[in-house]
Amino acid sequence: MNTKITILLIIALLSVSTSPIIGRALEGVNAVSISFWRMFIAAIILWLFSLIKPQGNMNVKINVNRAICAGILLGIHFAFFFEAIKITKIANATFLGTLAPFFTLLIELFILKRYYSKKVLIGLFFTLIGSIIILGDQFNLESQYTIGNIYAVLCSISIAISIMIGEKVRQKESTIVYTRLLYLSASFTLFIISILADQSLFNFNLNEFLGLVFLAVIPTILGHNSIYYSLKYVRPTIVAAFPLGEPIIATFFAFFIFSEYISLNIFFGGLITGLGLVLISVYKKLK
Repeated sequence: MNTKITILLIIALLSVSTSPIIGRALEGVNAVSISFWRMFIAAIILWLFSLIKPQGNMNVKINVNRAICAGILLGIHFAFFFEAIKITKIANATFLGTLAPFFTLLIELFILKRYYSKKVLIGLFFTLIGSIIILGDQFNLESQYTIGNIYAVLCSISIAISIMIGEKVRQKESTIVYTRLLYLSASFTLFIISILADQSLFNFNLNEFLGLVFLAVIPTILGHNSIYYSLKYVRPTIVAAFPLGEPIIATFFAFFIFSEYISLNIFFGGLITGLGLVLISVYKKLK
């Protein structure tokens, strides 16, 4: 087991788990605006860092196009995710929005013909079951949540394909060189979406802007960059599996911030999800 990669994925899990909490707190900012500023601020920080400490350019020309395509999908992912948080139950959005490993697994098993050990597959199964138990009676597929639930599933599909593309790019490119273009492409995509959807990108106050900066730094640069770094060393399904622990962390954040009750289903579901992630960590195969 590569301890460094496991630690990075745990850091990624903790970081991205703050995203739904901040997204819900920014109730006065529309979903596209949240997504745009998260990506744009993260991109600017990484490009400025590259000016201070040069990172070089893409080593393979086709990877520029791949990074742009992955960025477009990432932008679509965030637009769907934050919109889902606003129009469906947060439990629905959190669970349906973290199904990427199951879409990447399908691609890897049936298209790329890759092999996974039974213990890893059992770990993935445990994380799914644990997430379902955590959500318990909060999960609701009633008709008033249908659009939001569909958005959450679409955001999972978008990030799954983006991660698959990212795996290809990361074999030849550094994390920062890749993600600075990835986030910039995502922000440009979201800018276009804001025009088409007629949603303002500038309707927020200072406190809300600080929340947007937090989203850019913690769940994006710290969280997502850890994910993209790991893509060079472990398969996409393994990398995408760790955010399945997000409902656990988000629930505990909600307890301490909003004093939300932690029920038995959250406790036992968390144990099962944690066991699944341990199995994945221990039995994952490095490339």
